Amino acid sequence: MGTELLASHRQRFERDGYLLLEGVVPRGPLARLSRDIVEQWRTDSASGAMFAGGGTVSGHLNCFPGAISRFVYESLQAAGVFGVVAQLSSEPLRHPHVGCNLNLPGSYPQNEHVDGYAARPFLIANVAAVDTDAANGAMEIISGTHRREHKYWEIALRGADRRRMPMQQGDVLIRTSTLWHRGMPNESSSPRPMLAFTWEDGGSPLAEPYALHAGRITFLPNRYRTDWKGRFIERAFVAAPRLGSAYRAARSLFE
Repeated sequence: MGTELLASHRQRFERDGYLLLEGVVPRGPLARLSRDIVEQWRTDSASGAMFAGGGTVSGHLNCFPGAISRFVYESLQAAGVFGVVAQLSSEPLRHPHVGCNLNLPGSYPQNEHVDGYAARPFLIANVAAVDTDAANGAMEIISGTHRREHKYWEIALRGADRRRMPMQQGDVLIRTSTLWHRGMPNESSSPRPMLAFTWEDGGSPLAEPYALHAGRITFLPNRYRTDWKGRFIERAFVAAPRLGSAYRAARSLFE
């Protein structure tokens, strides 16, 4: 990737907090991977192996996509995407953490948030495993909110600069963890997987990031704990989302 193009990418990234690269990963293997992830979710749900809470009520789960997803990593590497990420980073990077978000049919909108901690930003590369639009829960972002730290009440009052991020299967969205965003409702009948490569704390400490969970597709909690308190909080926020938003806004006034 040439110096001029890299400079253009950096300029857009610094302005908006994200960068969209189109058609990076081949569609055919992604379609097969998506089917495998959804089938494993259905199997775990039917067998009782799925945990309670942890995003199962709000409809947003984390997932390790298994060693069968290695081709995505190789595609990003071959296309120079990891080189772009390295150029955008202010510190040396290791291999990324490998993950996935599964947005379930009938899911609820998340509260706006940043990933991790505002004082410790890191880079994220999301890969659309299927075509993603407003119907199946395309992410909502608030462009430019990475430029300074915001309180939740400030974000709750913003409206005009919110935008959805539709992506075609194989597109890559590079973003900073401090860009405010949220998962949106999946109004389709099919779960929507979105792969994620993240460099929190500089990346994975493992020499082989695909060795996690014995290389198997594994579902993990998203934003809510699975104990009784976490399940209660998740159900409360789903039942009364405006009350939950008001609570977060009020609490942020005194943080």
